[in-house]
This record gives sequence, C-alpha cells and structure tokens, in this order.
Amino acid sequence: MKNGDMTHARLLLFNLATDVNHPILGFTTQWISALAGRVASIDVITMLAGEIAVPDNVRVHSVGKELGYSEPRRLVEFYRHLFGILGRQKIDGCFSHMMQVFSALGGPVLRARGIPLVTWYAHPSLTLSLKLAHFASNRMVTSLPTAYPYRKDKLTVIGQGIDVALFTPATDGNVREDVILCVGRLSRVKDHPTLIRAF
Repeated sequence: MKNGDMTHARLLLFNLATDVNHPILGFTTQWISALAGRVASIDVITMLAGEIAVPDNVRVHSVGKELGYSEPRRLVEFYRHLFGILGRQKIDGCFSHMMQVFSALGGPVLRARGIPLVTWYAHPSLTLSLKLAHFASNRMVTSLPTAYPYRKDKLTVIGQGIDVALFTPATDGNVREDVILCVGRLSRVKDHPTLIRAF
C-alpha cells in the first residue's frame, strides 16, 4: 500500500458481535461500514451474528454462537472460515476488535503469511487469552492507558472511537454548565464515584 493508500486493501476483521441491533456492540456495524468505504473488501469473522447491515464489499462469517454451537465446534468454524478466506484472496491486514481469543488463535497463521494483526482491547481483565493475543499481534490498541492491563511494549492509545458527528450536543441555548450526564450501565469498571467526586 503506497503512501497509506488503502483503497485496494483487503481487510480481515475479527469481531465479537456483528449485529446492527446488538444493545452493546451494535456500533461495530457502523465501524465496519465506515472502513468498507476506505478499502476494497472486508471479511469479518464474528463470534455472534445477528441482523447484518453492511455494504456489498463486506462478507460476514459467524463461528455460530448465535446457533448455540459448542466451543469446540466454534473453534472448528473459526479455522474453517480463516483458511477459507486466506485461500480465496490475499489479505493485507487484520484488525481484531475485543476478540483476543481470535487474535491468539489466528495470529500465528497470519504471522506465517506476513499479514499484520492489530488487536483492540479495552478491559481491565488480564487473561491468558490476552497475553497470547499480545504475543501474536503486531500492535495492541486501546482507548485509555488504564484500559489495557498488560505489557505496554506494543500498545498504542487511540481513544474511544466515538462518532462525534452523531453524538454532538444540541445547541438550543438551554445548556446548564453545572450538569454532568453519564449514560451507561452501572458497573464497578465504569468508576462512577470518580465522576461524582469531580462534580
């Protein structure tokens, strides 16, 4: 890819859930669609598929969690899809979103073929699969330095990836400056006490 030109690139993407209606991960459909406008094609291997709403240059392959497949069956499906994709076309790069398991499983195969792997991980849990994904990946990316609980040698902090054009405050003039709005689930990992103390 000369001078960063990605228009001819063929991307492989590992995704946790590909479903436009998923209550937590539905936004990944927007990410995939945005990427699709910048590359020639994307093949997505997803743990779970629901309602698929992606451009024509995107193919989604599920390992079958939504069908109730067992973990051994999903492992077989993962490699069936991975080798099928790699056998059909040249892949220029792989991005793994919160799928450290797929990064750990697919990383050695991709490395043997010279395909770079970038894994996104933003969660405080340090697991064996994360350690293996870190080893298998060329680069790890996260939203915040504190969101990545392992070694920092391959880490790049890139922010949240929020579509600021979509999530822009209304400008109706009725803005109160003494209000903090926090939208999301109540969870220890969200650290709401810090937000309350800041107010």
